[in-house]
Amino acid sequence: MGLLKKKKKEESGEPTEQTQQAKGGDDAKSTRPQKKSFIKKLIVLLVILGILGGGGFFAYTKFFSGSGKDPVYKTVPLAHVTLPDEMLAFCFAHMGELYDSLVAFNGEMDLFETEIARIDAVGAKYPDQMKIADSEKKIWVKGKDSLKKSFEKLEKPIKETYVLFQVNPTQGREKIDQTAEQLIQAAKEALEKAREQTAPLKDAMPKPPEGLVGGTLYKIKKMF
Repeated sequence: MGLLKKKKKEESGEPTEQTQQAKGGDDAKSTRPQKKSFIKKLIVLLVILGILGGGGFFAYTKFFSGSGKDPVYKTVPLAHVTLPDEMLAFCFAHMGELYDSLVAFNGEMDLFETEIARIDAVGAKYPDQMKIADSEKKIWVKGKDSLKKSFEKLEKPIKETYVLFQVNPTQGREKIDQTAEQLIQAAKEALEKAREQTAPLKDAMPKPPEGLVGGTLYKIKKMF
């Protein structure tokens, strides 16, 4: 009887228990790659959302969470600026553009020193061609010294204005109103001249991809 029933099922075309199990196994195999692909896509999506979320949080904390409040000064190491930290904080609070120029000046000085060191290294490697290296080095030393002197001239009035503001805030504010624009303009002119010389160095540097996601991924890649 059992054999007859099994035979009838086979003849009727109904799937037997063995064929159902085999079919179920094939379906499971076919769905595994799809599940793996889906998991990979999900991970990538979560990473992108995390990056965007982090960027959004950064933008929120930088631009919105402190809205209505004065920006907070944070000490930044400026190796080429001799002003004490309290005077830098004073510039930050009362002459923001001048403070930005001081930060930019420090960056330009770093570029000059790096390029001078590179030229020295080339000259040391090929001493029989030292004249070429020395000739080029003089150009960069001259540009560096010119920029340094320009900003050294700015430090004296900054110190005077700071001390006057501490002694007599009213007169200090008046001096800021009278001299700030002149100091800012002098700083901009000195930076423009220096940037004309350092522009090729910046152009040779690798540029990060544009956009929040591309730029963030570029920074992550650079870390490794």
